[in-house]
Amino acid sequence: MQLKIIDHPDAAEALTAALAVHNAGAVPLIVDWRAPIADDLQNCRLPEATAWAALTSGTTGAPKIVVRTAASWQVAFQPLNVELGLRAGEGLWMPVHQVSSMALFSAAWAQDSGFELVIPTPTEAGLARATAAHVTPAWLERLLTMLEAGHSSTLDTVLVGGDHLPPELLHRAEAVGLRVVTYAGAAELSFVAWDRGDGLQPFEGVATRIADGQLWVSSPQIALDVLGGTLRRDVIDGIEWATVGDRVTEDHGVLEFLGRGDGAILTAGATVVPAEVEAVLHSHPDVTGSLVMGQPDTVLGQRVVAWVEGPADVGQLRDWVRSRLPKAARPVQWHAVEHLARTASGKIRRVLPEEA
Repeated sequence: MQLKIIDHPDAAEALTAALAVHNAGAVPLIVDWRAPIADDLQNCRLPEATAWAALTSGTTGAPKIVVRTAASWQVAFQPLNVELGLRAGEGLWMPVHQVSSMALFSAAWAQDSGFELVIPTPTEAGLARATAAHVTPAWLERLLTMLEAGHSSTLDTVLVGGDHLPPELLHRAEAVGLRVVTYAGAAELSFVAWDRGDGLQPFEGVATRIADGQLWVSSPQIALDVLGGTLRRDVIDGIEWATVGDRVTEDHGVLEFLGRGDGAILTAGATVVPAEVEAVLHSHPDVTGSLVMGQPDTVLGQRVVAWVEGPADVGQLRDWVRSRLPKAARPVQWHAVEHLARTASGKIRRVLPEEA
């Protein structure tokens, strides 16, 4: 069994083609010319049970291909339907780029549950044909801008994943009458935890454990394999666990995600996690996006560098972080940028802006 490559610029046509390939018993992979895939990956032999294939977000380099069974996605459909109040015949609004696993999951979810998958176009937003939306924080901001401008809409619930949700966006969504359900997950693990109003807690059927600050997951949603990459696995007492390196803390069953551990910055003997610095920057009302990385430094080993998108000036941000971060975690070098490069699913790419 091999991948059936789908390369079409129109989201609706690409996802329709992917569903047709899947229904015919083959394995679709939607690709994007901006993220080329090595020929040996496209032509490699797949695990026998493979039903779906999707690209990782590619935030740190070349995308990899996550392959999974049909059941690994299907187990999430009914819990989502119940929580979002979605019924057959209703619309699911899904604007995320077709190359992302979020888009392909949504298409499979809509087909299995009998929903209409509503994909916005330049001429028609489609907000009046949907009951719920599945979006990234970046797309939630665009959605809220449309609603605040008076667009007609029948949306009442928004499922948000793919990145950290700034509190300001949550408040704006609530102000226009939307119920927001956020979740944390990964292309390799699918849904890990969701927040239905009482903090991020394990998704239905998911067990979690924390080892050395890192989250391990046991779940029927774990992927079969990652082509061109690896998925760390372990078996304890006959139970399979997997991790993508998320660092978390847990308090009375509520998880707080602190970012991936492999991006830590070692500076002057201290360890700084970029996601923690970015969370503080994102909480500033004039910051629309940020990227924090370590750069070589002859004295510090690495220095903390921040690229910031939005109207906030560096002086404001220095004051902002001074009372919110320990000294080692405060950026020592700042860059104001008009726009940070993002992946198809809306995540900020973890590459130097000059290289984006």
